[in-house]
Amino acid sequence: MRLSRTHASIFLRRTGSGSEALLLFHGWGMTGASWRPLAERLPRDWQMLMPDLRGFGQSAKPTRGYHINNYLADAVRLVQRFHLRRITVVGHSFGGTGALYLAARLPRLVSRAIVLSTIPGADSATVDPQVKAHFARIQAMSMRLGDQQLPTLLYRLWRKSLISPPDPELDAAQREAADGASRHAVLATLRTILTTDVTPWLRRIHVPTLVVRGARDPLLGDGRDGLDPIPGAVRVRLAAAGHYPQLEAPDQLAHYIERFLTNP
Repeated sequence: MRLSRTHASIFLRRTGSGSEALLLFHGWGMTGASWRPLAERLPRDWQMLMPDLRGFGQSAKPTRGYHINNYLADAVRLVQRFHLRRITVVGHSFGGTGALYLAARLPRLVSRAIVLSTIPGADSATVDPQVKAHFARIQAMSMRLGDQQLPTLLYRLWRKSLISPPDPELDAAQREAADGASRHAVLATLRTILTTDVTPWLRRIHVPTLVVRGARDPLLGDGRDGLDPIPGAVRVRLAAAGHYPQLEAPDQLAHYIERFLTNP
């Protein structure tokens, strides 16, 4: 399904039709297809909206408009399009930063928040400096490469961050995402990561929040994730996961999410 009532046309995968509605934001360089292993393990009567965020996958890749507020506006239009009163927002990494920002800015729309392998933006002083250095290196490499070499870099970065080989379907989906990457969108979204800091908003999140982190995350390692200011956040550490819990430990992750969403 493609939504075109926005300034950036958004491609959307949607499953289920129940009253429990989840809006899922994927990580940098990925697409909504990355949620498939998790979606298959959650209750079938839950409604799940899995967009390709602007700049990624089959969604539009405008020459400008990659500020976190642009992503916020896209999310609001998705919620309005399906006449949803309240949602659980789920985000991974880059998408998790946006999920937390949405929960803080628009609590009337968000009932709960779940974030995986997330920081409040690489510009936050509360995050391990090595995380920002990592994205700065990716930015430098991306700027040096031409359009033909960039997809190879994106795919290799993804594979290098996995602690175990993905299944063939996921691997093919990520290759497709990398092949469809636009250089200006890659650089714009990297700039967003490097200049974003939602730390001042974290204390304004007053909905139940689940923070999930892989014990073997090669990006965050044992460093600070900067999410301690979220009031009352529940933390889960998955021993079998790295930076991609939804791909590497989907059964465990689904268990914790279902328990979080069904317990009062």
